[in-house]
Amino acid sequence: MSGDSLNESLIERLKQFSARPYDNIEIIRSVTARLHSQAASQDKLIRGKILERLCRKNTGVLGLILHLLETVKDQLTTCSLAGILRECVSPRIGITLRKNRSPVIRQLIAINASQTLVKLLLQMQVKESNVPEILLQEILWVISQLAQRDPKFSLKARLLGAVKTFHYLLRMHHNNTRLIFPLLLIIKALSRNTYTTTVLLKDGIVPTVEKTLVTMGFSPSPKLKLCLSVLHHLSKNKSCCSRIVKTGLIPLLLRLVERWERYDGKMRIRICNHILVILQNICLSKLGRKTVIGNNGLQIMYKFCITCPEEKCYDPLLTRVCNVINLCLAKKNLPVDSHSSPAVFRLPYAKENTSEANGGSSRETSPDSEDESTEEFPEDDDDGVTQEENLKELPENKSSDYVPRSALREADDLKQYESFFQELRGPCVCSKMKCNSGSREITLKKSCSFDALMGESDLKKKIMEFNLTENTLHFSSAAYTGASQSHNSNCSTRNESKDQCIQGKSFPVDGGGENISESSSTLISQNNLMLKKDVAQTPNGRSLASSREMIKGLTVFENIPNYSTFHYAYSVIASRVNSVLPFVKVAYPDMMGSEGSGKLEPLNIKDRRTCRSKLLNCVERGLHPNQVMNKVVYDLDSWSSVDPSHRLINASEKVLFNMDERHLGSGEPEKRHLIFESRFESGNLRKAIQVGLREYDLILMPDVNSSKHHQWFYFEISGMETDVVYTFNIINCEKQNSQFNYGMKPIMYSVQEAVAGRSGWVRVGTDICYYRNSYQNPAGKYRTYLTTTFSLKFPHANDICYIAYHFPFTYSRLLAHIWKWSCEIDPSKIYFRAESLCVSLNNNETPLITLSAADSEENPLLKREIIFLTARVHPGESNSSWVMHGTLCYLLGDTAAAIKLRNRYVFKIVPMLNTEGVINGCHRCGITDEDLNRRWSHPSQHLHPIIYHTKGLLEYCTKVLKKPPYLFCDYHGHSRRKNVFLYGCCNSESWNEADRSVPDNPVDYLMLPNLMKDLSPAFALSLCSFAVERNRESTARVTVWRQLGIKRSYTMESSYCGCDQGTYMGYHLDILHLKEIGANFCEALACLKEESQWQTELLETNKQGGSSTCKITPHSPHSITNSPETRNTQESLKV
Repeated sequence: MSGDSLNESLIERLKQFSARPYDNIEIIRSVTARLHSQAASQDKLIRGKILERLCRKNTGVLGLILHLLETVKDQLTTCSLAGILRECVSPRIGITLRKNRSPVIRQLIAINASQTLVKLLLQMQVKESNVPEILLQEILWVISQLAQRDPKFSLKARLLGAVKTFHYLLRMHHNNTRLIFPLLLIIKALSRNTYTTTVLLKDGIVPTVEKTLVTMGFSPSPKLKLCLSVLHHLSKNKSCCSRIVKTGLIPLLLRLVERWERYDGKMRIRICNHILVILQNICLSKLGRKTVIGNNGLQIMYKFCITCPEEKCYDPLLTRVCNVINLCLAKKNLPVDSHSSPAVFRLPYAKENTSEANGGSSRETSPDSEDESTEEFPEDDDDGVTQEENLKELPENKSSDYVPRSALREADDLKQYESFFQELRGPCVCSKMKCNSGSREITLKKSCSFDALMGESDLKKKIMEFNLTENTLHFSSAAYTGASQSHNSNCSTRNESKDQCIQGKSFPVDGGGENISESSSTLISQNNLMLKKDVAQTPNGRSLASSREMIKGLTVFENIPNYSTFHYAYSVIASRVNSVLPFVKVAYPDMMGSEGSGKLEPLNIKDRRTCRSKLLNCVERGLHPNQVMNKVVYDLDSWSSVDPSHRLINASEKVLFNMDERHLGSGEPEKRHLIFESRFESGNLRKAIQVGLREYDLILMPDVNSSKHHQWFYFEISGMETDVVYTFNIINCEKQNSQFNYGMKPIMYSVQEAVAGRSGWVRVGTDICYYRNSYQNPAGKYRTYLTTTFSLKFPHANDICYIAYHFPFTYSRLLAHIWKWSCEIDPSKIYFRAESLCVSLNNNETPLITLSAADSEENPLLKREIIFLTARVHPGESNSSWVMHGTLCYLLGDTAAAIKLRNRYVFKIVPMLNTEGVINGCHRCGITDEDLNRRWSHPSQHLHPIIYHTKGLLEYCTKVLKKPPYLFCDYHGHSRRKNVFLYGCCNSESWNEADRSVPDNPVDYLMLPNLMKDLSPAFALSLCSFAVERNRESTARVTVWRQLGIKRSYTMESSYCGCDQGTYMGYHLDILHLKEIGANFCEALACLKEESQWQTELLETNKQGGSSTCKITPHSPHSITNSPETRNTQESLKV
């Protein structure tokens, strides 16, 4: 009989007699013994054939073996059955069969093999005092392989009461060379879970691990590595760290580090990595640090640094060693008076307890996220990024499927938003645009009028005295005299010296932005705005009154003439903006409407040796702090502590402006250091300390009313030399990792280069690194801050340069663009209205833009669907504003797709959801120290007015107008990933069981990402996710989807850095590319409806024809191929 026939015969006999195992025990014992013998055969061909037959999917053989294990009580039969399973999941089967190991393990997990085998083990421990070692070994090996892959293994073991049993077996067999390995694998799986770790600790797991380590000795082996891995996972628990210190494990661990050179190859790296992680976790406690130092730990670690090989594989070890040293150094506080922000805003209302209403979490990602799980301040990203420390527990009486209570308002309360939808009241309303802001619940505070200081005719005369040349615009200071600003009681008025008034200085002509290179701007250059031919009237001879009607609802534009230049309008608008700390100027790049170079700039290539040098230098500075120069050259705290009454010198008569061109080349020789400034809109630099001849430590300002969230920076530098290297160390970063480690560069703007007509914002920097330092972080889990360091050469001596984390986009710039558009748009073709949705806590207006085609009897506005777009809920995500800017420019253009979109939809756009955060240079929050993207499910009218009223607009559409938006999208920036991608919502991928029970149409949420994949070269479909996670219930995307029933609810993420796939692979994203993404999004919207309808019809046709699967393949001119990324996102659409 051939081998295949024999195998089939044995399996058939096993199936035949398994129905009555007690009556056929002898036959079953014989058959299982023969099957086990073949599965364990030394002949690879024989073993391969039988294992392939046993593991074949949908044959039920594995289920049959588990059934016999549960029912047969014969030890020999049980041993044979367990041996067969071990061979099926063994990692030591040949290369060919190892590929099939994972599917076999998944099959076993799916049929509850973990639970069956654990129950069998428990029964054996209770009923049989002398369990044969070979049987115990076979069962433990199978459980150990399943435990590593079964995500619910810890839960199953805990519910079965088996956690202590496994620990008991480890304690009893810690010196058994055959059983120790599978037992350690099982304990490792249990130690990954918080609850089972607690059970193990109470049961005394630490002394058991210590005893196991001592038994193993110091010789490198897989068992030693595995034992240290178990201790690695256990040490994440604070109680475990305390017990490790008390048991005397630290001297043993340090001795292993001291002997690290005796280990070889990868084993050396893995063993050292586990030890260093354990020591790092231990050093988070005071007792741990004291014990490490007392056992000569600092000297051992420092010796490791010096002798560490240069190979790349040792870089992570060196980083961890430096982290341990920094943790053990004497307490070193950040050189500021207080960790709290000097920008303090007195809130009009006390903060509300919103933990329950917001899903119990202020975080955006799940605690088991695999994407840089050590991130302390995640993005939403809608997001990112994941630690348990801020994951607030849900109320104890809530079930696991608890959904935050809805906070929807009554229809009567929503009627206050009627004035924001005046275009939907009836046909042909474009000629009747009347902003009825007086009927709103919130009144707007008006800025001072120019008419009170200067007549309109005089102002026009002064502004029109501009002497235009080809590249330069000359104007008189009289045009700016008398402008004013308004502050509330929490905000001091700007203090600007008299020499910053305009005195006949020349500036380049600007129309809202610099020219973009032709090679990179095909899409945007073809999308010209429908501009008026003359500043005095529209192409058809209409007066300019209509442009005033477009922005009548925004009082910040009062008395800014239509014939003003962009930088004049920007300066006046910026002067009317209220900030927490007063500003002294406007930044030159913002005032001039500057953009980037429009070129593809390559990502930085990290220099490992430089980063090693900087790490070791950081350690040296910590060990020898007195050898460093510490000269404070800029201190915002000392300036902000001045009595506010001393700053009000003629402030009411000043307009913020910029005199950078006047100061070019005029250095201050007596100052042997750089001059810093950040007191302008969106600026962020708290302190600058000179630590070397050309090296500076920089400290960022936290968010207003906060002591954390340090990432965004934007500041000015002057007084530099040319062709010399300056080094900047930002020493109070908090994120556990950064794109600065993966190719990202900061950006710089040179005023001298701009005056010469060259590029605006450019990527700069060399020797860029991101690493942990020794400064104490009282708010951080990992106790110390991190450093972003970069070096650069300035192109000109005594230039004025601006350095930023990303391309700035200020609140005033947004308003200036809205004003500019209102002067250029032809109302006979485009319906455009900008009004104030509400005022922020510091009395700044929140622009709401309504955009569509002009109303007509053939295509009335009333019949068009609504698309709702928002951006900039996190103020540091300036890239989201640039993407939104690209969207708005495209929608105002004359392409066929733009006209089609305007004819089909009414766009409601809130381009800046966190105006206060943007104005005051915050990164994550506003002035309430709250993540506003965690307040959507239950926003406060008083503390979160912009979120409250934006949600009110959406509710008004849904409940009052009975016109739910066709699509909602919130634009964001992502600091840890590259490319552009979307988050959506899908019932089948929801954490809530009730959601999963409701079928949805995959076309609804998959079509837009598929279209973007084809249209946008920066888009990565493989990064898209449609999961609805429990701790994102209070984000905009999930709240709009769940509470308002808008099925196409998205978050669009754009990288701060660049791309690692597609056309832009290996390059940064410039402003041009970010605007292009916004335009690509509009192109996708233009064909979304037809594609969705076609795909839905195709699904229905396949369903009627009996087909169960259909894949998305749009058939529009922008045809999308069914790429591997598409299949990863949704392998197939089930009907």
